[in-house]
Amino acid sequence: MTTDLPDESNERPAGRWSADHDPHYVRELRNRVLDELSTVRGRVDLANGALDPVAAKEQLRLAHSGQRLSMLQDNAAWLWDHEASLLRQFADGKDIDASAIDPVLVPVRTQQDADLFRYATFTWSVPVSSGYGRRSRFLVRDRQNGKLMAVFALGDPVIAQSARDAMIGWTTEQRNERLYSVYDAFVLGAVEPYRQLIAGKLVALLSLANETRDFLTQKYRGNITEIRGKVKDPTPLLITTSSALGRSSIYNRLVYRGQTMFRSVGFTRGYGHFQFSNALFAELRDFALGGFEDPDTKVMSTKYGSGPNWRFRVIRTALKALEIPEESLQHNIRREVFLAPTASRWDEYLRGETDDYEPFDLPAADIGTFWRERWAVGRAERRPEFADWSHLDNRLTAELARPLVTSGRTLPARHGRVSMGPYSIAIGVSKERIRGRTANGVADEGEAIFHKLEGDGLQLTFADVRWANGEREIRGWDRHGSGAEYEALIGRLRIGIHAAERYRGMSVAEIRLIRVPEADQGAQVYKTTDMELTTTFGFSVAGALDSLTEALVGPRGELLQDSGSRKNQLAAVFDNGDLVTPAVVWALTRGIAFKLQADQSAAMPKTPTIATRAPKVDEIPDGHYSAFDV
Repeated sequence: MTTDLPDESNERPAGRWSADHDPHYVRELRNRVLDELSTVRGRVDLANGALDPVAAKEQLRLAHSGQRLSMLQDNAAWLWDHEASLLRQFADGKDIDASAIDPVLVPVRTQQDADLFRYATFTWSVPVSSGYGRRSRFLVRDRQNGKLMAVFALGDPVIAQSARDAMIGWTTEQRNERLYSVYDAFVLGAVEPYRQLIAGKLVALLSLANETRDFLTQKYRGNITEIRGKVKDPTPLLITTSSALGRSSIYNRLVYRGQTMFRSVGFTRGYGHFQFSNALFAELRDFALGGFEDPDTKVMSTKYGSGPNWRFRVIRTALKALEIPEESLQHNIRREVFLAPTASRWDEYLRGETDDYEPFDLPAADIGTFWRERWAVGRAERRPEFADWSHLDNRLTAELARPLVTSGRTLPARHGRVSMGPYSIAIGVSKERIRGRTANGVADEGEAIFHKLEGDGLQLTFADVRWANGEREIRGWDRHGSGAEYEALIGRLRIGIHAAERYRGMSVAEIRLIRVPEADQGAQVYKTTDMELTTTFGFSVAGALDSLTEALVGPRGELLQDSGSRKNQLAAVFDNGDLVTPAVVWALTRGIAFKLQADQSAAMPKTPTIATRAPKVDEIPDGHYSAFDV
């Protein structure tokens, strides 16, 4: 977990920079960075407002949801392959007798343990860091049933951390000499259902246990440090960590046998890079690398000791080239910083004033007994609902039941982009082979081309589905981090696309606005006039589509010479290969219309314009084969 923005010059890193990038791609990448930053910033601003602590933390979890979704997508294949066996390592609540919990500390040594550690961290709402330099992982199991209770990992701390350094009273020279005796708990937390029994406090104490100290000392004894090239004492004298969501309820007032174990020393300045999803960071990295005529430059070095946080260096370089202020790295989540000494005279040792220290005696067994009697038994009595937890409730593939499409896994560098002011549509982010049932109930296979509607608090993936039997439709696919009310758009209220028989090589789609559902009623669409569309969105949809794609908009009777009962229904006629027109129609009449009705303060869209041309179908990257039942 990144805790602070390292002190570093604002000068561009060494290497000759070349600005030889496609200007359209640069504009598209800049817009995507601003889109992601805007979504996170809105959540953080809500959390920092006049919300109660529980609501504030929920907003911060939502601020991390985009990165977490990206992470799950990046690991989807691994999750499908391993989840069934790993879930058996998690307890059901009924498997736990709180009075018999017997924690045992297990260093990760096997691939099976590594897989379990990895899966456990995926279940948390805040994605974890991969750490720096030395990295050691640990599992905590319950001896009574063999199930997983918690995990933690210790690694090298960041070189410069203002709150920590001020507390120790370090000079730069002293820090460089003795930083090797400091470890950072960059991963630390309990898993369900033990989390409900306050096992977070147990795992925090176990990070200080004799067994943890002895393992680290033995593992790193005699190692030559990477930066200074010296052999140093690897015994942990100090463990540092920071809260994930503002003020911590785990570390504050964590007392063991009368001694406060974790000391709060302040808060970070609210800088970091979690607001850049892994996929967007990968693109910024390629962008930054492509800008250097000499790629062998320090900004791209991942080696520990090459300078302050590598991701910071890459993002700073890319932001400067995109003309985005570096202040975007300030996410304003001020994480609480904690120090946990593990020996007497720890601070004097770290300042180089003495070479003598005496490690505290903290046996893991004693810690387990203390925690069980102090917290677990009482919590189990007060909140017996923990026993209702099923290990299947941890299942992550449930979130991947649909082929989720976000900037996480499949967003290519050159997908199309339609700008509508505060909203935009990414056209053709991926395509997938699918199987399922068509709108007419026919079991079939087909191809789904995915688009994404984005705006303030709005993130909806929808699909242009072409079935093998010739049917075509636009349907909502996933609401991602948007509110639960947007589930009304997922898989329902589709827009059928049919051959426009009067026009060779063209298709037709009806334009009907959505009506937000009332109590005990589902969302509906209704017959809509051109004037109603203009009133709803503030511009002429017919004129906009004519300018955008040369699509024709009007009543079916006028466009198609339809004399039936639907002759007055508004429709759009467009080229068969046009991906933009049906995407804009769905975005306006479903996603944006829903938001405007559900949120009276929602921003009005602007007339659609092409920011980046839409790709042809054969230019859209393929995803994996997926199935869904509609």
